[in-house]
Amino acid sequence: MTKNQNFIETKEYKRFAEFCDACIKYQYIGICYGQPGVGKTLSSRYYTNWDTIEKQVNHRGWEDLASKTTDDILSVDKIFYTAPAEKQTKLRNDLYSITASIDLGQKLHVVNKYGHEHSKHYSDMFKYIDLIIVDEIDRLKVQHLEQLRAIYDEHNLAMIFIGMPGIEKKLSRYPQLYSRIGFAHEFDNLSKDETHHILE
Repeated sequence: MTKNQNFIETKEYKRFAEFCDACIKYQYIGICYGQPGVGKTLSSRYYTNWDTIEKQVNHRGWEDLASKTTDDILSVDKIFYTAPAEKQTKLRNDLYSITASIDLGQKLHVVNKYGHEHSKHYSDMFKYIDLIIVDEIDRLKVQHLEQLRAIYDEHNLAMIFIGMPGIEKKLSRYPQLYSRIGFAHEFDNLSKDETHHILE
C-alpha cells in the first residue's frame, strides 16, 4: 500500500486506526469527533490510502481511468468521502460513482497490465468495500443521514462519521440511525511530550 511518506503515525493516529479496525470487524457505524486541526481528516485519508486512490478514481472517462490506475487500485476496500457543503442531494450518487470508478478501475488495470480478465464479477459494487468514512458529517441534514443509513443497511459494511464535538448529540435525535452506532472516538490533541518528540 502506498502511503503518504510525510505522515507521522502518532499515538492518537494509532488509537484512531484501532477504532476504524473495530468498526470494520463488527460492521458498526462509528462516530469520531474532535476540535478542528487535531488530525481527523488527515488520519482518515491516510488510513484509507485516499491520497493515492483519489487520483485514480477522479477521471474523465474510462480511457483516462485506465491510464491512471496502479496496483493500489486492486486492494481498495475503504472509501473516504467529504460531505459537500452544497448540493447534498448528490451524496448517494457520489458514493455510488466512487465505488463504480473503483470497480471499473480494477477491471481495466488487470486487463491492461496483466492481460486477463478481472476475477471479481459481482453486481454489488460495495461487496469488497469494508468501510466508508464520511468527513464533515455536521453539514448533513436528516434526509442525507437517511441515505447513508440506507447504504449501510444494504451493503454489510462499516461506516465512520467524522465531525465536531457535539455531533453525537445531534445524531442521537435520529433513533433509526443512532441505534446502529456501535463506537464513538474522541480525537485528541497531541500530548506535549509527543509534540516535543516530533519537533526534535
